[in-house]
Amino acid sequence: MRQTAGVLALSLALGSAAAAAGQSASPSLKRLIEAERAFSSMSEARGVREAFLYYLADDSIVFRPGPVPGRRAYEDLPGSSTLLLTWAPEYAEVSAGGDLGFTTGPYLARDRTRTSAPAGHGHYVSVWERQANREWKVSFDAGVRHPEPGPAPAETASLPAGFKRWRGRRADRISERSMLLKEESKFAQTARAGGLAEAYVAHAADDIRVYRDGRLPVAGKVAWLKLVSSLAGRYSWGPVDAVVSSTGDLGFVFGGCDVLSPEESQPFGSSSYLRIWRKTAAGEWRIILDLAVPLPAGSASGQ
Repeated sequence: MRQTAGVLALSLALGSAAAAAGQSASPSLKRLIEAERAFSSMSEARGVREAFLYYLADDSIVFRPGPVPGRRAYEDLPGSSTLLLTWAPEYAEVSAGGDLGFTTGPYLARDRTRTSAPAGHGHYVSVWERQANREWKVSFDAGVRHPEPGPAPAETASLPAGFKRWRGRRADRISERSMLLKEESKFAQTARAGGLAEAYVAHAADDIRVYRDGRLPVAGKVAWLKLVSSLAGRYSWGPVDAVVSSTGDLGFVFGGCDVLSPEESQPFGSSSYLRIWRKTAAGEWRIILDLAVPLPAGSASGQ
């Protein structure tokens, strides 16, 4: 979940408020937040491997740093690992139909046997799907590392009160998935034609959250656009898969990204990426979360 490879375990004293701030939390959102907190508690009490194998969906995907089957990744983790990992959701959101949602927040990693050793810090993003038995399970999990701990969330925020969201009825998920992938393609085309900043201007929501290794998350479109101009190269994204909620208002896409220099055709940097999209009240898809995890130097994304 939290880019744990090579980082040692944790003990975390983050905020304990279970209710979402802002919009009155729906029952689905409340249960999602409760599941995330229970997930962290199990990780602390019973170990990372047991907690992830309990909460990961059968078809889950995690970044290692490329996308791999989630359950297999944690089955391979030694049961005797001294990793202590804890986290807390600072933001959560759920689809109108209550079947797809995501949580994100800071994590802390330590070694259970070396409490005086420096802790590892980062932010995670978990996408959850409600199963046939109505339990929430993690379908996608990724995270970034950063040297600073960042502020501990006092409560879990969500959409603000009065937020106007898409109110569509049950959707054809196959058709909506196709439409979302078309939006991904439009984003990439805009970036190629007019540059990265123009692509985010056209496709990002005002409340976008951006996660990159080595820095604290960037919150808000204005703040992110100030940083985009410093990103060199031409970006080429290759989506691997996409999932959309039953009501067609929330979805995510993941895949690989290669960064090409303006003069060369070969990539000089590659990453795995996750983008979460929300449909506006007007029926337009907008990016609300964008995460990238770098791949080892010299490797292409495999798109």
